[in-house]
Amino acid sequence: MTFSSADLVSLLQDKKILLLSGGWSAERNISIKSGLAVAEALARQGLIHTHLDIHSEDEARLLSEDYDLAFIALHGRGGEDGLIQEILESKNIKYSGSDSKSCKTSLNKIEAKKIWRDLLLPTPDFIEILDVGQAEMKLKPFLSVESDITAHNKSYVVKPANEGSSFGISIVRPGQGSFESAILEASHYDSSILVEAYVEGRELTVSILGEEVFHPIHIKPSGDFYDFESKYAGVGTEYLKADLSESKLEEIKDYAWRAFTSLGCSYWGRVDFIEDKDGNFQIIEVNTVPGMTETSLFPKAASYAGLKFDQVVMKILHLACK
Repeated sequence: MTFSSADLVSLLQDKKILLLSGGWSAERNISIKSGLAVAEALARQGLIHTHLDIHSEDEARLLSEDYDLAFIALHGRGGEDGLIQEILESKNIKYSGSDSKSCKTSLNKIEAKKIWRDLLLPTPDFIEILDVGQAEMKLKPFLSVESDITAHNKSYVVKPANEGSSFGISIVRPGQGSFESAILEASHYDSSILVEAYVEGRELTVSILGEEVFHPIHIKPSGDFYDFESKYAGVGTEYLKADLSESKLEEIKDYAWRAFTSLGCSYWGRVDFIEDKDGNFQIIEVNTVPGMTETSLFPKAASYAGLKFDQVVMKILHLACK
């Protein structure tokens, strides 16, 4: 059944809506911006809501049960790791986005990649490093071929397993950077670290809303890769409607849907890819609470399908009612 924007607003008018943003992760400032943008959309549509800036897990656990529906605009830990979802589930409050289990799996890039590898979905070779800071780190390779991704003649990416917005990520190239310094940088954000084969190519991202997979966006970062500055400084980075043949468009949409649903995700999210120089797609990660700021990719992708920002917010909330 298809609903107009007016229908969606009408369906939501009798709901006690809670908007959650802020949080205590490294992405707090971005979450605040997402929350403000969503709050403005709700106000424009005449929907009364309560907007809370959450500062800690303890504060989150004290949320009132007197709400019907929550829009989660919390990014990273606390918002995308299943914690806030578990809290809302315990209070019988419906909420936007994926459930607690799938959020927990998705935020952990290592666990997500293991699932994709088991399903033969394309994702770069990787090494799992656990218990950073302990006397002996545990390393476990997950390679599709016999290779050493940290060999001196190869480039690789080091990133914290449970973090977003490119915090703690380093690219180590032959003669540039070191394994040790990259591990140290990532360890500021997590004790579990992913070391991934570097894939040269263009960065693409695919957004999903309900059962609709939007046209991919081609990201041309201002820096070496789509890091925090490229994402949020708004200088130099280009966002283009990806130029893909019909067959390649269907292929990446299929991969996005399978990557998303294989983790148990639902309703809305974003899947990031690298397309290598041979035209092969490699799945990088899934975001279960994409940014909703003025420069965010999700609303931009939705605009390709003719959806305005307010319509996107209404649709996300309506899906949460199911």
